[in-house]
Amino acid sequence: MHLSHTLAYFSDLVVVTAGQVVVKAANFPITELSIDSRNKTTTPFPIFFAIVGINHDGHDYIAAAYEKGIRQFVVVHPYHCAIIEKFNGVNILQVTNTLEALHQFIIFYRSKYQLPILGVAGSNGKTIVKEWMHEFLSRKYKTVSNPQSYNSQVGVPLAISLLQPSHEYGVFEAGIGQTGEMAKLASLIQPTHGLLTNIGPAHNQGFQNITQKIEEKIKLFTSCTTIYYCKDHQPIHLAMVELYGRTKVLVNWSFHNQKADYRVGYKRLSSQTTLQITTTTQRNTFVIPFRDKASIENITHCLVYLLDNGFDPRPLQLSLLQLTSIPMRMTLKAGIHRCQIIDDTYTNDMVSLTIALDFMQQQQPTKRTIILTDILQSATPDAQLYQELADLLVQYTIDRLIGIGPLMCQYKTLFPIPETIFFNGIEEYLSKKPSFKDETILVKGARTFRLERVVQTIEQNNHGTILEIDMHAIRHNLSYFRRQLNVGTKIMAMVKASCYGSGSSNFELASVLQRHGVEYLGVAYMDEGISLRQKGITLPIMVMNPTDDHFDAILDHHLEPEIYSLPLLDALACFIAERSVQSISIHLKLETGMHRLGIAATELDQLIKQLKQMPGLHIVSIFSHLAASQADLHDAYTLLQAEKFIKMAQYIEKQLAIKPLKHLLNTNGILRFPQFQFDMVRLGIGLHGVGVDQTIQPHLLPASKLKTTISQVKSIQKGDSIGYDRKAIATQAMTIATIPIGYADGLSRSFGCGKATVVIQGHECPIIGNVCMDMAMVDVTGLALKRGDEVIIFSAEHPIDRLAERVGTISYELLTQISQRVKRVYYT
Repeated sequence: MHLSHTLAYFSDLVVVTAGQVVVKAANFPITELSIDSRNKTTTPFPIFFAIVGINHDGHDYIAAAYEKGIRQFVVVHPYHCAIIEKFNGVNILQVTNTLEALHQFIIFYRSKYQLPILGVAGSNGKTIVKEWMHEFLSRKYKTVSNPQSYNSQVGVPLAISLLQPSHEYGVFEAGIGQTGEMAKLASLIQPTHGLLTNIGPAHNQGFQNITQKIEEKIKLFTSCTTIYYCKDHQPIHLAMVELYGRTKVLVNWSFHNQKADYRVGYKRLSSQTTLQITTTTQRNTFVIPFRDKASIENITHCLVYLLDNGFDPRPLQLSLLQLTSIPMRMTLKAGIHRCQIIDDTYTNDMVSLTIALDFMQQQQPTKRTIILTDILQSATPDAQLYQELADLLVQYTIDRLIGIGPLMCQYKTLFPIPETIFFNGIEEYLSKKPSFKDETILVKGARTFRLERVVQTIEQNNHGTILEIDMHAIRHNLSYFRRQLNVGTKIMAMVKASCYGSGSSNFELASVLQRHGVEYLGVAYMDEGISLRQKGITLPIMVMNPTDDHFDAILDHHLEPEIYSLPLLDALACFIAERSVQSISIHLKLETGMHRLGIAATELDQLIKQLKQMPGLHIVSIFSHLAASQADLHDAYTLLQAEKFIKMAQYIEKQLAIKPLKHLLNTNGILRFPQFQFDMVRLGIGLHGVGVDQTIQPHLLPASKLKTTISQVKSIQKGDSIGYDRKAIATQAMTIATIPIGYADGLSRSFGCGKATVVIQGHECPIIGNVCMDMAMVDVTGLALKRGDEVIIFSAEHPIDRLAERVGTISYELLTQISQRVKRVYYT
């Protein structure tokens, strides 16, 4: 995390943690906190906290942190002897618990500051409310907030460390998943004001019931003088009154309750909403650029807080029209001429820029270009700020800088980048349009510059249908499955079929999985594995369907073939002899009852005979596949398969005197048959948060959202026919909307004639008539819609599993049949 001042000194850390100094080269300042050795440090005196998690241990990365230039370490395990012997000039502090030590340090650091801090909690909307509040407040105050969604037990400390003496206001969100966590975050943030968005179903599994969940969330507000919330959520209101009614000022608002402190009414227009907020003494009307209920509620939270704290409604209205409703996270998009775009156009400051640059470094190695606007509302003087910016870009080896804004132009001589172009404003940039080819382009800027116009000029030309993939959900699901595994059990992530349809290739997800410690990848065909290698994936990769003529390419790209038959093993033996191959890694697939691919029990002796004649083979793993791991109806059959697998694998191990990895379980098997985890499991559809047993679904986050927009709205009369073959005849006057998605995009013809619905403005609207190749028609009678309105095919709130059930298929099929012409957008 980037900072430009001293947080404290090593000696301060020793005192506040009561830790034991193992070695001390000097009383270095502490200028930056690090918990991830993969990220660059950007200040001279960072300190690395070796955090121990459920499935990772920060002590394993101390050497990597040292290589990055870190010389101060907080540790738990007695690894310090090895550190002292290997490294020079280090400070090492040993504590009982490194996460607790990080918290203790941040409590000490937070105590230095006396300024208004707004703490934001809730289940839904807290990140966007935090971002919007930052936007409003920063127009009047020097404001600091969590970068992105740094709201966890580790994220909050990193966010609080960004406080500087020149800051005048803070906005910090706090997120929890179980009891006991919020009290810790409250001691870190110490908010003076509190705001609760609402309480939804996310992370319900960590709480006994909704009441306990609310009570835990509002523990953030222990130190607050005033708390803001919506009175319409009755359980929230009751909990607030019970816990804080006598000790704090409770300010509530409502769409319905006339006794609320702030009464709110709204009216949706064609593309906007008018919002009226009334108290006993004033009435204010605002125009907001949203029509959906969630955005209306989120902006009301902000406006009530701001009005109650004396903000002038007139400048608020100007700020409102510049807000955006898109998810406020970095997105990864395909660009023109084989470019890759990192779209981070909603904010611009040194902290979020550092995060974006770290993300840029994770992408495939290409020319790196950054399009960057002026940094607005910084707490640092301009000359110092832009020198820091120049130094930061040098550290990340940027090949081309395109600067936009008067300040970027004023300080352009500070940037020693190989290629630089500067424009005074966005209009000048758009009139000249620099060219791009084979580049990774980070587009980063303050919202007022409206850089989405820049992104539109360099995106691939696609129709309005988009598949959004939430990488946070992927990481959440990976963590959930890791928690179900025994210590030491490895994960092979299946990234075949373009990662179950989520990828324009399978690189995007594979890159995230590699970064987050998955041990193996599995692909269906050789081409998928080669593509991953060409894009910088270094994890071991198993190829499930190799063919005789692919062994050359498999060997050249360090892939590992699955051997599922004796003839395929014969072909491999011939290849080894012809190429004089010294060593090749393979995976043995056993037939235990799936009756698809695999070596049968009756073939084991012949298999062992052949393997003994091939000393160059390295058998990495022995595995099989369960036929019905999800269905309890077939559990007896699953147990027979497992028994058969154990016997076959043990026989091979004994005969060959080897001890390879063994794996049997897929996603649902991991959850239902933990006794058969063995050495490794194969995680596929579960990473995407769908396709699992319904008892498990509440623990996962669906990662994909398929959406499009309305192309046309038209009225038809009774008796009119709709679509090909006149499959739908209007029985009355009705309104239909045409949407630009058809069976060539993955919207199957089986969806037509009323069998499936899409969601528009929260309403389920049936698809009528036959689905066309590129379009479909939807019954929207009674709704006030227009061209460009969003249409959701499936999302977390409108599950793909339910859609699949309606048309008699499974979520796997719906995901994998989404066409590659559908644009993929990846949210970090």
